[in-house]
Amino acid sequence: MNDNILVINIHSSRNVGDAALLQVTLEQLKNNFPSSAITLCMDDPESHTGLETAVHSIFSWVFPFRISSKTSWNYWHLAMLLPATLLPILGYKFFNKKIWLFSPKSIREIINSYLDADLVISKPGGFLYSSGHGISLLVAMYSIIYAHLAHKPIYIFPQSIGPFKRWWEKRIIHWMMERVRILMVREPISYQVIKNIGIRNDQVLLIPDTAFTLHDAGHEAGESWLKGHGIDPQVGAPLLGCTMINWGAQNTDFKLQSEYEEACAQAIRYFVEKLNGRVLLFPQVWGPLPSQDDRIPAHRVLEKLHDISTEVMVIDEPIQAQLLKSIYGWMDLFIGSRMHSNIFALSQGVPVIAIGYLHKTAGIARMVGIEKWVIAIQQTQGNVLRDKLAELWPERRVWREKIKSCLPDLIREADSAGKMVADDYFGNWKVIQRGS
Repeated sequence: MNDNILVINIHSSRNVGDAALLQVTLEQLKNNFPSSAITLCMDDPESHTGLETAVHSIFSWVFPFRISSKTSWNYWHLAMLLPATLLPILGYKFFNKKIWLFSPKSIREIINSYLDADLVISKPGGFLYSSGHGISLLVAMYSIIYAHLAHKPIYIFPQSIGPFKRWWEKRIIHWMMERVRILMVREPISYQVIKNIGIRNDQVLLIPDTAFTLHDAGHEAGESWLKGHGIDPQVGAPLLGCTMINWGAQNTDFKLQSEYEEACAQAIRYFVEKLNGRVLLFPQVWGPLPSQDDRIPAHRVLEKLHDISTEVMVIDEPIQAQLLKSIYGWMDLFIGSRMHSNIFALSQGVPVIAIGYLHKTAGIARMVGIEKWVIAIQQTQGNVLRDKLAELWPERRVWREKIKSCLPDLIREADSAGKMVADDYFGNWKVIQRGS
């Protein structure tokens, strides 16, 4: 039972969605592997505050995060990635000795974390999709493939997969996914992507996003936080919560950032002027890179609303996941560009208008039954978002009950990921290893 577990593909705890996914992953692993040691491979290990050992990831070795300066690929590390990582594995396999000839000290801790692991878990999330020139996807895939090359059993927690723009991306994904023990996808669109690629792995499972299982900090904690910021949620104006995303800065293919922000501003104006409401723009993500900081587009939206700025508040302080979920529970409605902000709000029964920048948003919405209230970020121009808000407001109580009715099954299914891994690892993998 004292197995070493390596959790890979963790981005940063400055992303509340990532932090929530990591927290529930650790809880499920500790419940099902109670005596095991857990190591985390993170792009931003300095952001982790838990007791687990956190080391840098393969991704951060080739794309180091320099928060205070311009961040870019380390092309020398990219060129050296294969010899630096493969030679130690080959030496260990054939000579029982790691050969560090091409491996600088900066990557040895990462390599050792793979070689010392008994099983590898790819954290839930949504990083396996085409972007830019495909380098990010290649490195993300290699972080999983490397576990296979090290002959470790691989389990992928609930994941969004795709879209893919290039034939070779699909080919590598197909090869890789056929070699994992269990592949969990978190919404039906990704499940169909996997099937369309031709993956026959009978261990492909549709499991809801594990953030649905995150415990909140309590209803009173959310109320206390709001009152501490001058808002009594039980008295006065209705509340609209929002999250923004600087998608144009993260994806060069998206050219409509200004139009998207203008649409959000119009919807907020409608809520304030027509419904006599107050609006809070929350930082679901505040780094590690400036392009990932939600507060930047939120302040640009606030500038468009200077004449009603007393009713619109940008929250600049980072808020931890459980408390944020409690605060969202006090909102009357929510407009979320960050998918996990939508999941947090839905988990509290709050009706949501979800703005999707990848298909994961529409996929999650389908599982909850709120497809009607999803808008692609490319389609937010004009009055579409404002009109959607006006349509939802009089129906909000009906939708609150619909959302609440489907939550128990979603939470129960999402809570099963860790047990599925343990059942396969102890019941199948270790049996095979003992017999070989």
